Amino acid sequence: MDRFFSHLKQPFTSIWLCSGFVIGCFITLYTFGTAAFYIMSFAILIAGAYFKPFLILLSGFICAIFVVIFHYLIFYSVSDCKINYQLSKIVKFEVIESVSAKSPFYIKARLINIESCERIFRPAPLAMLSITSDKPLLSGDLIEGKVKLKRYRSVKNFDSFDSKRNALKERIFYKGRSVGEVSSYGHQQGNNIRVRYRQYISSITENTHLQWLYYALLTGDRSKISYDDNTQLRELGLTHLLAISGLHIGLIYAIGFYTSKWLVKISKLQINQAYQLNKVFVLFGFSCALIYVYLSDFIVSATRALVMLGCYLVIYQLGKNPLRWRSILYALTFVLLIDPFALLNPGLYFSFTAVTIIFLITKHTLDIKLGLIKRISQLMYVQLALFFGLLPLSLFYFDGTSVIGLIVNLIAVPLVGLVLLPLLIFYSLISSFLDVVSVLSLVDSVLSFGYQLLLSIPKHWRWFSFSEFNFSLLTISYLSLLILLFSPSKYLSVLPLFIYFIDCKLQPQVQFQVDVFDVGHGLMVMISAHEHALIYDLGPRHFSRYDYINRVLVRNINKHALTVSATLISHLDNDHAGGLSSWYRAGYRDTFSTFHPEGLRKPCDSKRLTFEGLNINSFHADVNGDNRNDQSCLLKISSTNYSVLLTGDISALAEATLIEKGVDLHATVLLSPHHGSNTSSSVRFIDAVNPEMVIHSSAYQGQWHFPNPEVVKRYQQRHIPQFSTAEQGHIRILFYRDSYRLEFAREQESYWFEQD
Repeated sequence: MDRFFSHLKQPFTSIWLCSGFVIGCFITLYTFGTAAFYIMSFAILIAGAYFKPFLILLSGFICAIFVVIFHYLIFYSVSDCKINYQLSKIVKFEVIESVSAKSPFYIKARLINIESCERIFRPAPLAMLSITSDKPLLSGDLIEGKVKLKRYRSVKNFDSFDSKRNALKERIFYKGRSVGEVSSYGHQQGNNIRVRYRQYISSITENTHLQWLYYALLTGDRSKISYDDNTQLRELGLTHLLAISGLHIGLIYAIGFYTSKWLVKISKLQINQAYQLNKVFVLFGFSCALIYVYLSDFIVSATRALVMLGCYLVIYQLGKNPLRWRSILYALTFVLLIDPFALLNPGLYFSFTAVTIIFLITKHTLDIKLGLIKRISQLMYVQLALFFGLLPLSLFYFDGTSVIGLIVNLIAVPLVGLVLLPLLIFYSLISSFLDVVSVLSLVDSVLSFGYQLLLSIPKHWRWFSFSEFNFSLLTISYLSLLILLFSPSKYLSVLPLFIYFIDCKLQPQVQFQVDVFDVGHGLMVMISAHEHALIYDLGPRHFSRYDYINRVLVRNINKHALTVSATLISHLDNDHAGGLSSWYRAGYRDTFSTFHPEGLRKPCDSKRLTFEGLNINSFHADVNGDNRNDQSCLLKISSTNYSVLLTGDISALAEATLIEKGVDLHATVLLSPHHGSNTSSSVRFIDAVNPEMVIHSSAYQGQWHFPNPEVVKRYQQRHIPQFSTAEQGHIRILFYRDSYRLEFAREQESYWFEQD
């Protein structure tokens, strides 16, 4: 331990150790169990055998492996308890949060006890439950009842919000629903300090225009920020203001430090000069910052700032030189030691990168003796450095960057950090015994007016979109920046980017692409070529309020900078047209005119047309009867060498009708009719299509158990490979001139700790 903190005997011991630990956390978290993990581990082992400093790095690397595995086994893995969703179990749970306001209540719950399951040396897991109850379920309620549980598993799509990973970070391992009556057996008060604090902040800031802003600044909780507000803040470049960072923590520390100093002064206590009161003031200030971070639930940015503050204070008290880059490394090590899975949080990368940039820029530029004009110009210089330094991260995570953020932040950062936050802190303290709502109302009116002025700026002035920015380009961008900053040969910084763009040019060109999205029991497909897209069906809508349009379909369209040329709805069942209203609101109403000129109530027009070099053929079976499934519109997409057949929900009767009419059904890829139902995929139809592979768009462990085992058997007998969105998630097929390639979201965008 002495070697870790002391830099007199071996100056670089702690640096090598911390570096090895950080590298080990990255490699273990993202590559554990793969060939890349073993190759990199072996390389570090060999280096440690020949070079003494690498032996210390190896120690940190090995420590990181154990820390990651330990955290996974204790905090991020499901227990060994066997759960059968078909059977209900008596479960005792505590209500953490209620999402819906009426029965059935959709709640986040802490599972205290599951019948016939023992919890050994593990925190209680969380679950998302649908509970039917006559009485409202409130945070802290202790409930007991029969519940059908199953492991938490969500849909998985490329370039979309990953709800399962988000659930993992919150330690939500199960979901389920109640069976019969549930009963309350108490109310938990002791563990709800954060909840009561947040309820208090919510009550004293209600009826204000910008409550979501005040609430987020004081609690770190962004749940009150709507999707639209979050989008607008990102376009204005102000999202970072809602993250509790070094400015907030430093301010809280300063308030605690000088308040304690002032209290001692006015108390006029006779204190022996031998006592070092400055350490007491420092401890009190740090305690205030710690409480603030605790109430914010130790979010990454706040924890990073607190750890860095602690490093500075310890080094300062020990009389050492507080090297800033060393503090950054120590803070990152400490954060990952507490929770290595914080690497899954984009906020960690934005937070540490921003601090590193500020330290690099301010090392020789800021001076307290500078005049106002020079100080403003240097602040602009820092803001410019932050813009370009964080640009790759912004392009990677948000598919664009704020254009006016450079200017807006020059006013917003000091306004929020030095004026608004202190005012809110004192307001929250005084409001507990004085009515000072009028003060906040006045401030709220001024800020709301200014915010509306910012929103009046045209969107194309606020946000620059750049969708084609992948992980390789992110890595290469920062490699180029490092060469530019630290290499004596600055011109070498363009070399990684040059190699990347040459590699892109040498890659074979995709003729067209088919995306079968993972939407559970439903269907949503996108055919794209040369920056244009054709949409087939819009997926289901759940609980009359949730669909997959904005978070999946629109995000993929924006990610690949596509223009939607046409939309086709096979038929109006909810699992195929549930996202219709959201699609209208997204601005795509006019795209129905190609296939549905007379409206969606009538079957689509049978057409042959050309789409970006592809032959498109829409048709239906014209089966008499009331079966809406058999009225489904089919779509065949053909290129020179390949074709795809999309079949809606047609039954064996419609399949036979199409065959008897002599319709050309042969296709390279078949989307199985009716999600793989046994009422479809007849032997004659399979032989008529004769596909090289078949895709089933179905739900994981859905109530209809698609694809049906008999259907699976029919395709197996003909040695046709089968893929299912239930198992593989979003399935993407890339068609080249003489070949095609499949990509699966659950394989490419999942890590070892997410495997089912």
